[in-house]
Parts: sequence; structure tokens; C-alpha cells
Amino acid sequence: MLRSWKRALVSFFAFACLDLAAAAQCPLPDLLDGGPCCTVAKLQLPAFPNFTQDAMNICWRDCNVDQVLFTKSRWSLTPLAPAAGQPCGERLMNVDFFDASGTNWTGNMRLVYARTWAEIDNSGNLLQVWRFLMNGDLRVLTPLPIPCPVPPCAPVHGNKARFTGYIDFVRDCNNQFQNAWMLTHACDAIDHHFAFPRGGAFHPDRAYTFLGPAAGFVPGPFQPTEGTAGSPFETVRRRRFPAPGTTGPIRCEYEEPANHVLTPQQQLCQCGPLAAPPQWMIGDLTVVGSCGTNIFVPPPPGVYLPGFMSMAIGAWTSGAFYPGPENLRWNAGGYNYTEACSALVRRDVFYGVSTFQGFPAFQMTSAGMGPPLPPIFIDQANSVRLPSPLSTVMNVPYLSDHVISLNH
Repeated sequence: MLRSWKRALVSFFAFACLDLAAAAQCPLPDLLDGGPCCTVAKLQLPAFPNFTQDAMNICWRDCNVDQVLFTKSRWSLTPLAPAAGQPCGERLMNVDFFDASGTNWTGNMRLVYARTWAEIDNSGNLLQVWRFLMNGDLRVLTPLPIPCPVPPCAPVHGNKARFTGYIDFVRDCNNQFQNAWMLTHACDAIDHHFAFPRGGAFHPDRAYTFLGPAAGFVPGPFQPTEGTAGSPFETVRRRRFPAPGTTGPIRCEYEEPANHVLTPQQQLCQCGPLAAPPQWMIGDLTVVGSCGTNIFVPPPPGVYLPGFMSMAIGAWTSGAFYPGPENLRWNAGGYNYTEACSALVRRDVFYGVSTFQGFPAFQMTSAGMGPPLPPIFIDQANSVRLPSPLSTVMNVPYLSDHVISLNH
């Protein structure tokens, strides 16, 4: 009875806020759903503000928390080169981590748009979330201890290390923004793969995470894991790069509805001894899109990573602000990717995020807010480099031409 009442209350708030939202011209659909296969869409996004936020810096060792440091983060949008046109759904943001002594880290992050949805917070307010996946180098500016918080790989590579993760921009109907985000540099097996630049042995037992907001976050290796026998939510999407030998902007294609199966295979410590906490889950992922896209984990040694991989980071525990009580995992994956639109077959490596629960979530369509979404969000973007044809890369900053967004 209590669950039914809660569901009814959420629905009441959702529709009440929807009427209010229409007057305030929110929510704002991204216009990527419902189009024909393999065709270009015109993405619609709002302007996103710069922000400053308290942050947490976690050093991991043997799949457990080694040390937690607190810092401040300052995020500012930087201009994209205008010569070839604005890439679809792409932003650049500079991030500085600083304290009373000054700026300790700085980096330029490339943000690739993943998707949008609506949420109803604990006060009944309608929120719209825009999720971006991001990657880039963070550079150490001041002398800091090694191996925590500075990865031992950094001095070897110009005092910098490649981090990947995500950022959520969250707006209410009064145009007030909140943010949640995470950046992680994983251990050698993932972020120093021997077959790519910066490969080698630097910190096989250590990983590093920055995240915000710091308030209410509890880090730890024991978190819920992904896994479903089947789900029709949500989509895969291609970002269309210019043909080899030509110039022009990167264009968006419409989302391709997809079904996926994610089967956990094992939980273990990927970055330490077998007896260490099972911070990592490795699973078998299959995605079948309605336009012919097919994604699967081939048998070894088919790809550079052994399938879908996720690393527990911790959980936010407060319902007073976004993202609400929510569990967080960093993820990566190695798949065979077949794309019918361009007849592409490629071994792809992906990086991204998995979030669990949070405030009740709803689909966002071109008509406005839609039905409820399942509570587990999985988003990944692949890692490729120019020149064309695009080829897989690891360990260094990258571009992305494929985005996967799943729910269960």
C-alpha cells in the first residue's frame, strides 16, 4: 500500500510540474528521438553555465579506499575551434582543482553528449538532466605526494594522466542548475594497456577518482552491480565524422532504439590480489539496435578489454540535492561493434558511467516528459583517434563516434 501511494504521489508531482514546466518552456527535448534510421538530426541543447563545487579526491589501493582528500573544483566552458563548424553535442570545459594554497591540478575535458531525461526530486520539483561523457588529461601543477594523490605514471608523461567519466547538468524550471560528475584514472590493466601510447607498469594496484558534489558522498568498493536478462531501454547513436579527405562538422544521427542483455560473469579485484574486495564486475554485454547495429563481447583475445567492466566508486546519501541517494560506478568495455548504416565493423573500447537509483526518472521525448525509466543508467562513448578512418585508442585523450545509453 505504501509503495502504491508513493507511486501515485510521484505521478501527481510529475503531471503538476509538467503544467508548470510548459509555462516556463521546460522541459526541453533534445530532438534526437523518433527519426528515420541513419539520418542526420539537429540536436537541441540549452546553454550550460560555469560552476564551482566542493569535490572529493579518492586514492584507491588493492580495490579499497586508501585515502580521501577534499578539494574545490572550478569548471569553465572553453571555445571550440570554429573553422570546421560546431561538432554535434560536444563541449570543452577546463577544470581546476584548488585549495587555499592555489591550483593543484588543471585539465581540459572533452564532453560528448549522451542523453537527457526528467526527474522529480524529493520536494516535487521537475528537474531535467543532460548527461555528457568526458575525457582528458589532468596535469599536476604543484608538488604533491606520489603515489597518492599523484599517480606514479604522471611524472613520466609530462606530469599528466588521462581521466574519463561523466558530468550531469541539471536544470529546474526556474533555470537554476546543479551538477554531479566523476573522473577516474584506473589501474595499469585498463588505463596503461601495453598496446597503446603511455602503456606500461606504473600503478597496477592503484586507481584515482575525482568527483562532485562531495557533500553526502561515501566512497567504497561494495556497491550494487549492473545486470539484466533483457531490457528495451534505451538507444545507441552514431556521431557522423566527415568522410576521409574532407572537412566539416561532426553531425548527430537520430537515436536508434535498442534492446540489451547484460550478464555478470564475475566479481573480483581487477587492480590487486584475489583476496581484495571485489570492487569490479565483468560482464557479457549484447546490444541489438532496430537499425541493424550489433554490439557484443567476442571471445578472447578478440578485444582489448574482457567485456563490460565496472568499478564501484561509492554512493551519494542525501536527498536534499541532485543526484539524491544514488550509487556510482565507473565503467569501460571492449566490444565488437557492427554498424549497418556505414557497414562498419570495428573493435571498440568504451568508457563511461553507471548510476543507480537517485530521484525517480522519466523519459524525455519530443512531446515532453514520458513514462518512467528503470533506475539503472549505463552510458558509454567509444575511444577513437584521427586521421580517418577512425581507429581505436587507449590510455590517451580521445574522440567518440558511438554513444551507448542503456537502462534496466
